[in-house]
Amino acid sequence: MNGSPETPLRAFIVDDERLARENLRDLLREHPRIRVVGEARNVDEARRGIDERRPDLLFLDIQMPGGSGFDLIEGLEAPPLTIFVTAYDRFAIRAFEVNALDYLLKPVDPARLKNALERALERSLPAPEPETDLSPTDRVFLNTGKKALFLPVTDIAAITAEGNYTHVIDIRGRRYMVRCTLKTWENRLPKEIFIPLDRSLMINRQQVRSWSVQCRKADVRLADIDTPFSLGRAAYQRFRELVMGRPADLKS
Repeated sequence: MNGSPETPLRAFIVDDERLARENLRDLLREHPRIRVVGEARNVDEARRGIDERRPDLLFLDIQMPGGSGFDLIEGLEAPPLTIFVTAYDRFAIRAFEVNALDYLLKPVDPARLKNALERALERSLPAPEPETDLSPTDRVFLNTGKKALFLPVTDIAAITAEGNYTHVIDIRGRRYMVRCTLKTWENRLPKEIFIPLDRSLMINRQQVRSWSVQCRKADVRLADIDTPFSLGRAAYQRFRELVMGRPADLKS
């Protein structure tokens, strides 16, 4: 989510009918705070386009060859805000069961579209930053869009950044993708436990199990996670200084 009232929402259109896509594009041109960044004709194209473009807002048809709009939503780890656009009203209940922002019938009524966009813009504004920091005994609430859960703070092994999203990785290696920046986590998590190593990685120092150095890079293993975290020179320098209390030696 772009998080600024002045920045347009990035929209992506999925519909197997070319004329339907063109009609929606024409209607959206009347709304300068919405910018169409891509479109797709089917679910497979949509998955690739959404992964590449990272839209804030999805306009989604339901019945398409090769898979439905519901198949697409259920396969996304962190779906964008979604407005279903369809010729049939019988799917409305299921649409809201998957947390759709709105449900528009074709042909799209400009007034209904305007209302839906106003809601999307309102929902896109960033939530107020939490006022209280988290302690080691707290649990943190995670909402991936498909799943919500409470995770003990000390069960977080690492957090990796991906734009305005982060992957929270627990001590068993399970990953939860949430709309939250690494900087927000850095401000909230206990600083005596969690250390940022670079702009894309923060680790729980209590979960460090081993590390190895080769070819001027380092691999760090955390908790019971099979795959190590690779550190570049600067990140490993910070790791040795903050975790081990001595400077790094990357000559090996």
